[in-house]
Amino acid sequence: MEKKAGKAAVEQAFPSQAAPKIDDEEHLADAAAAIKVGDRCEVAGGRRGEVMFVGKVPELPLGWWVGVKYDEPVGKNDGSAKGVRYFECPDKYGGFVRPDLVQVGDFPEEDPFADLGDEM
Repeated sequence: MEKKAGKAAVEQAFPSQAAPKIDDEEHLADAAAAIKVGDRCEVAGGRRGEVMFVGKVPELPLGWWVGVKYDEPVGKNDGSAKGVRYFECPDKYGGFVRPDLVQVGDFPEEDPFADLGDEM
């Protein structure tokens, strides 16, 4: 009869891909200092939006967070985290991301019809 591998053996064979636990309340404070509410931004992965919040969110892991209202419904929330509202936006248009994943600058809303040209 084959013996089942224990939890420790499985974890050793397949190490967790989870991010290390953050224990610094000021994690990414320097990156957050360069981001202001109202800035247009692009989040890693090409999602564009507007910065709606910069600060600490006690409902999320320690450190600084950026609340983004996306131009399209690519978010995970409506500007709230675990029932606490940080900014207003429709459901699926909001998200909280780490400041190092946010680039601020001239990121206008993309025109979904720009590639269609004058086909009429």
